[in-house]
Amino acid sequence: MEPSKRRRPMTPIVPPRPISDIFTDAENAQMMDILRTQGPWKLIQAIHFSSAEEMLAVSTPKGERNQNITLADLLTPAFRGTFGNNGLPYIDEAHDIFYSRRLLDLVRQMHGARYGAPYLFQFNINAPCHGFDPGHIDGRSWRGLDPTNMPAWLGAVMAKSCLFDHWEVKAGQVIAWYYDCDIDGGFTYWPDGPDRAPQRLTAPIWNSGLVTDNQHMFHRGEASGPREKRDMAVGMTLQSMIEADGEDGWRIIDGDRIVARYEASDMRMLFHYSAHVFTDMADLKRFYDHTDDLTTDQAFDIMIADLKAKGIPVTVPTDPMSDPDFIATLAAAYATSPTSYHPDAPLESRHKMAA
Repeated sequence: MEPSKRRRPMTPIVPPRPISDIFTDAENAQMMDILRTQGPWKLIQAIHFSSAEEMLAVSTPKGERNQNITLADLLTPAFRGTFGNNGLPYIDEAHDIFYSRRLLDLVRQMHGARYGAPYLFQFNINAPCHGFDPGHIDGRSWRGLDPTNMPAWLGAVMAKSCLFDHWEVKAGQVIAWYYDCDIDGGFTYWPDGPDRAPQRLTAPIWNSGLVTDNQHMFHRGEASGPREKRDMAVGMTLQSMIEADGEDGWRIIDGDRIVARYEASDMRMLFHYSAHVFTDMADLKRFYDHTDDLTTDQAFDIMIADLKAKGIPVTVPTDPMSDPDFIATLAAAYATSPTSYHPDAPLESRHKMAA
């Protein structure tokens, strides 16, 4: 199905499909060993954002700018590492899992595509934390532009603008969660669009998750971990990292300083596989031969023209990639976010929706 044939804007190509026993015992053991032995791992915010404006462009409900907020104010103890990216394995021990035929076929079948290739394979390590994310979409891929060569904020704004469907690359994800606890820890997702009622996966959950199209579906991880431990990492900075601690524990470090320590049962893990798929050979060659690529200059020109056509004042900066006023203008112009949470979601995860 082509992008123009989607049911509604900001909806997946097909509804997400729950799946269990995603990885074998041997694969799980291999990946968990990588997490424990090849860290420490950086904060997600430190990897993907350089300012509060950039982060708010991805996740703020109304696209509003609060000049008193810095990126450090938005930190949560969520960390990330990468098994492979742009089709290339980064960690040898995960090579065969990244190239799994089973995972690739799950995404191909979702789109009814003939060809496909693994694209991104990463993981999240979440210490106990609150759940204030109002919902977001994952970085989207267009011919010539994707999360490997553009900042997260720009990808989010472009996706919400719905101006770039012509260049879109079909993709899908297989996501597995590991949270052996029944204290919150759910996953909310909006398969019918951000203005419709959401659905949830609830904990405990282990080696189970979704075959999904998270580049077109708003979703969010809810609060997780023991409630009394969710503020233990208040001393974090952008340089904070997480690493294994002892036999099965974890600790957040910041240079020589230990910010917080956690037990294995406190943690929520996520493995996130993504593939690009292609309907036919012409579709594949258009991508790999770069005969119809989108550039960042084109993207900015298209959005600026759109804003002017809508009568929205915009000043074109000399450095559009990092100018905070320009980023805030685009974020506000194309702001889209869920309008309601699941009624069974933890209250602390819902109360900031109206903030």
